[in-house]
Amino acid sequence: MSLDQANAFRDYVSQNEDAQKEIRSALMTESAKVSQIAAKHGFSFTSEEGQQAWDAAQDNELSDFELDMVAGGCHRDTGS
Repeated sequence: MSLDQANAFRDYVSQNEDAQKEIRSALMTESAKVSQIAAKHGFSFTSEEGQQAWDAAQDNELSDFELDMVAGGCHRDTGS
């Protein structure tokens, strides 16, 4: 598990519309946590590492998907 994995997952999601849809749906319904979705796609990180990656992303440039999540007010749970 690593922060590198959490950051790599951010990059992966920014390029993968299916993963974006899956995350949107999970966050809207609270049916799964982001780290669980990440694991299904081969990424492994702790909830703390996911939070660190999210916090660091907000200090930099967010992807269009991440901007949609922020603008839409989606509940985000990066935990496992």
